[in-house]
Amino acid sequence: MPNSIYVDPVKVRAAGEVTFESIPVNQYSKSIKDELKEKNFTKADLIRIFRDMTVLREFETMLNLIKTQGSYNGVEHTYPGPAHLSIGQEAACVGQCYLLDENDFAFGSHRSHSEILAKALSTIQKMSDEDLMNVMENFLEGKCLKATQKLGDTKDVKELAIRFILYGTLSEIFARETGFHMGMGGSMHAFFLPFGIYPNNAIVGGSATISTGSALYKKLNNKKGICVCNIGDASMARGPVWEAMNFAAMDQYKTIWESHNDGMPILFNTFNNSYGMGDQTRGETMGQGCMSRIGSGISPTQFHAETVDGFNPLAVIDAMRRKLELLRNGQGPVALETLTYRFCGHSVSDQNAYRTKEEMDDWKQYDPLTTYPAALIEAGVCKQADIDAILEETRERMTLICKYAADPEFSPYCDFNKDPAVVERLMFSNQKVEKMDDREPEYLVPKDEAEGYKKIKSKSRSPIGPDGKPVSKMKLYNLRDGLSEVIWDRFYEDPTLVAYGEDCRDWGGAFAVYRGMMDALPHSRLFNSPLAEASIVGTAVGYALSGGRALVELMYADFIGCAGDEIFNQMSKWQSMSAGILK
Repeated sequence: MPNSIYVDPVKVRAAGEVTFESIPVNQYSKSIKDELKEKNFTKADLIRIFRDMTVLREFETMLNLIKTQGSYNGVEHTYPGPAHLSIGQEAACVGQCYLLDENDFAFGSHRSHSEILAKALSTIQKMSDEDLMNVMENFLEGKCLKATQKLGDTKDVKELAIRFILYGTLSEIFARETGFHMGMGGSMHAFFLPFGIYPNNAIVGGSATISTGSALYKKLNNKKGICVCNIGDASMARGPVWEAMNFAAMDQYKTIWESHNDGMPILFNTFNNSYGMGDQTRGETMGQGCMSRIGSGISPTQFHAETVDGFNPLAVIDAMRRKLELLRNGQGPVALETLTYRFCGHSVSDQNAYRTKEEMDDWKQYDPLTTYPAALIEAGVCKQADIDAILEETRERMTLICKYAADPEFSPYCDFNKDPAVVERLMFSNQKVEKMDDREPEYLVPKDEAEGYKKIKSKSRSPIGPDGKPVSKMKLYNLRDGLSEVIWDRFYEDPTLVAYGEDCRDWGGAFAVYRGMMDALPHSRLFNSPLAEASIVGTAVGYALSGGRALVELMYADFIGCAGDEIFNQMSKWQSMSAGILK
């Protein structure tokens, strides 16, 4: 309801039509020789892409064997936890992460082992040896690094970092104290912040609102990089995903904001493997056909969406290069549908009764771990002996990591008997942080000159006036004023503080707590959000865990149920599941 936007009845009632641009589907057609000729890659780059895919495949092959047979290459171990594998989807993950670095934040789903490792391997390649050592030495007081170094000497720092990320991830999955989050997160909640790997999520589509909030943090605080929201095709049926996409595409960023009015720096990526658990999203539980069609219903930009062949890592890199250019030029949000297929079940107990063996066999002939190295050899990039050597090195490394991550003496569990208060310490920060950044806060009017603030300060803190008579209720400091005053103070102290929600700017909120603030604060610090509670709370969670402070308005307690997951699962659990790293 901003009065700066006039709703013209003549224009609203005028005849016309809504048109859509065509959406590209699997348009990439270059050969490896074409890419080399155009100098988009060196031979070493192309070989490293294969190396990364083998690391992802071997990691999940190992986990599958440990889970189903209790043994991998002579390493015996019993793992009772979850294992949602993405075997077959390696090219999609490596392709997505190839151009990303530690400033780009990636959020995932319950099926994100490969996303974690692909992002880590890409970041390791780009970071200097000095920066890598600094990260490893300072993460959790160097505990994971010290354990990794005991595995034996490495040829260089980057190999040490690869061992570090594999060991820390697997130790986390095995619920060990040497894991990246002391085993508190496990398979579906593993991540590593220093490499820009942000929380994965056991709730289908749960990362959508959180990653959008993280993108809002980058946007408002001028931080480098973009955010990637990785979700599956089944997620596109969930309301919070649509809420997040709408939040990311709001017109107000460009129509009425005084500053920070570039588009939201977020990529919504759907790994479409055609199945939810046992339901088939195309032809059964959904009706849109191509997931890339969805953006057309939310924004005139159609989210610059396209569909890409996720079995070809170079096709995914090509698409990512174009999407990143849009995002870094302020033209987000963008969307990508990455077509892929999992050769394994939803989980290791899945018998694949919902699909035929013939279908699975047909897909396996396009296995990127077979087709991509064959293409490298055909293009003269390498020889079969080089491929075999990479595969052998990957197996040897994974066997070493598994051996020590599975050893309870080398990689111990948290001892709750010895230290029963450990979870309590991780769950509560027990800190008082006045501000999350030292820069000067943005405002339109100094606090002491703001009429709304001066009105509160003029109210009586006592029910009895100086003359001994009762103070009028209109002049008496009340509960609303108490809430409002501390919000005023914090806005002028913490530059990261942002407040938004249901009618909190022009209206001042249902109880007028924000009354008068619209005249003192820019839209980028106080704005009306869509009436969509899941996105309001979920984006606040993402904003906060990225390093900012968010205050959000749901209007009435009745509406809390609409943000149930975001309050009861996301907001309440991430600090403890991250071993206290996320605040």
